[in-house]
Amino acid sequence: MIMGENEILVDYHTAKDKFHQVKILAERNLVKPKEMAQWLKDHGEDVDGRYFASGKVAAKVKPIEPAPTKPTRDELDARMEQADQAAKQDAGKPRLTLVPMKIMFDIAEVREYGNRKYPDGGPDNWKKVTADRYREAAFRHFLKYIDDPKGVDEESGIQHRKHLECNLAFLAELEKDE
Repeated sequence: MIMGENEILVDYHTAKDKFHQVKILAERNLVKPKEMAQWLKDHGEDVDGRYFASGKVAAKVKPIEPAPTKPTRDELDARMEQADQAAKQDAGKPRLTLVPMKIMFDIAEVREYGNRKYPDGGPDNWKKVTADRYREAAFRHFLKYIDDPKGVDEESGIQHRKHLECNLAFLAELEKDE
């Protein structure tokens, strides 16, 4: 039975020592036993064809080092990706791309309205308001949202759900150190 190249390579790489690797190749008629014995001698092993043919070998046997192979494009890409990852250590950091983007757009809509309504305070004027006032506003918008999930705030024209999200974002930021 003729073995495929991959099967021969598996046998070859799992052989316990150089002698057995050589024997596998000779048994598959890939190389003649005398040639393998000569190869072993050339590589520092005290073996002749008679020892090889009978399955004996010198005590000092080292595994054959596989010849380096040219990496495939996929292997090169994987190595590059590993190198890139080693250059940027982000293990344990939050993956912000997991946050649904819709909520960020909703909060931005409410923030833009607030910046138009209170232009003199600047974009960080929300930080001057106490957390209690945001809790009250969040609760009011939450109740309106429960009553009508598509309901819109009369003053801003923006859905109550979006105001609720923005108030919760303000609370998350204000209470992060508590």
